[in-house]
Amino acid sequence: MTSKLSLKRELIFDLGLLSFCALILSSGLLVVMLRLSIPALFSPLMESELKLLHAQFMESPEFKAAQSSGENFGDWVQSFDIFLKRSEALPYNFVELSFLRSQDAQSSFRVQNRSLLFFLVSPEIFHFTTSVDKEVAVSYQLSIESLHGTLDRYKYWVFFISIPLAMLLVFIGYHLLFRRNIFVPISNLSHTAGEFLNENWSARCPVERRDELGQVAEALNEMAVKIQDREKKLVLTIQSLQRANEEIELSKNEQLQIEKLASVGRLAAGVAHEVGNPLGAIAGYVDILRRSVSKVENLNTEIEFLDRIEAETNRISKIIRALLQQARPPQDRIRPVELLPLLERSVALAQISDSIDLEFEMEDRSAVALCEKDQMIQVFLNLLINARHAIEAKASSERGYIKIRVVSRRLPQASADIISGPGSLDTSSLRALQPQAYWMVSVVDNGIGIGADDQKKLFEPFFSTKETGKGTGLGLYVAKSIVESFRGAIVVQSSSGHGTSFSVLLPKNPN
Repeated sequence: MTSKLSLKRELIFDLGLLSFCALILSSGLLVVMLRLSIPALFSPLMESELKLLHAQFMESPEFKAAQSSGENFGDWVQSFDIFLKRSEALPYNFVELSFLRSQDAQSSFRVQNRSLLFFLVSPEIFHFTTSVDKEVAVSYQLSIESLHGTLDRYKYWVFFISIPLAMLLVFIGYHLLFRRNIFVPISNLSHTAGEFLNENWSARCPVERRDELGQVAEALNEMAVKIQDREKKLVLTIQSLQRANEEIELSKNEQLQIEKLASVGRLAAGVAHEVGNPLGAIAGYVDILRRSVSKVENLNTEIEFLDRIEAETNRISKIIRALLQQARPPQDRIRPVELLPLLERSVALAQISDSIDLEFEMEDRSAVALCEKDQMIQVFLNLLINARHAIEAKASSERGYIKIRVVSRRLPQASADIISGPGSLDTSSLRALQPQAYWMVSVVDNGIGIGADDQKKLFEPFFSTKETGKGTGLGLYVAKSIVESFRGAIVVQSSSGHGTSFSVLLPKNPN
């Protein structure tokens, strides 16, 4: 994996190197130009100065004294030194005087150069020769070696000064050139690209320039707009497909419901004939017994039993009539029903033993659902009896319990938020429900549980997990048909050995 490099660091390094090299080169050229130009400027000046010096020396008392003493050149040189000290002419401190025979010298001014670099030369000594009389001539030599030495020393100062100048140029160049023109636009592009990687297509890159970087920022923003538009279209398409799929699923479920109701109707028509006659006989016998018992005193318990027999016989008759009505539209049978009395009646009929703890947990004790009372008693009675059998079949020292929980739920909602219980959860039947408020009634037990394979076939007709002769396999099938006829749903969540939770969703009463 390649390491991440900093563009800022690289550009500052390159800028610093270029600035330092440019300053070194320019300072070197400056020193060379000074070494060439400054001494060259001295040539005409030195000629006039040496002529002036010669004229002043010829008129000086030192020269006249030396001349009157004879032609001793040593005295003349000594007198010249005395003249220089008296004149206090600083430029003349570097002047040397020599005497020549007049016939060997010609009045002239010449420059003696020194080599600097390859073919580059610079004046170093100025020579001025002139005749004093017919026999003697003087030669003045003016050296500017000290000037060259000073320039040599200054070139090191120029080198050291160039380092802070290079740093200053880097600082100025970074803020005026790179930061404003390169770093800030690229940083904006990098930040916007990072937002796009996180699928934040609403982010936009600031366009502060009209050059190539500005064009890249504009292109990036246009790309984001197009992607955002296409994403919106894709979301709308997905939502449309989901709605179409839900409608297809709803139509499929409705068609299955119609077929189920038709089969239940045909089954109920045959059962009604076979069960109706015995029920009529039972009702007659109950009436005969009631008249007989009413003549005897202190038989209130027996009369209560007869009342219960009559009530259950009437409920069976209503259930048979309800089965006959399964193939008919259910709207005329749906009424607002209070859930608490309905559940209490179901518990009383289920005959839960004292060895099993029973618990009610209701979010609202006055909860009202849209359903039909007798049919929902049949549904909850079936669930409670199944829970009792599951607890009795579990060989465990753990005390059994059944919890009836009533809570409010609104669809659509995540499945994990709708139902909580042991094992896996199949919420395929919830997809057909309308988005509205529901009362969810759950019957939870700690019985033997239901295996995953059996859960897939649990609501099929004539399927039972009980022993042969102890179950018909129609209880949960009829319960599901009843609940779905009220535009509700029933789901199961269970794990083998860890109990079961049946949840019935019934539409809330909107009033």
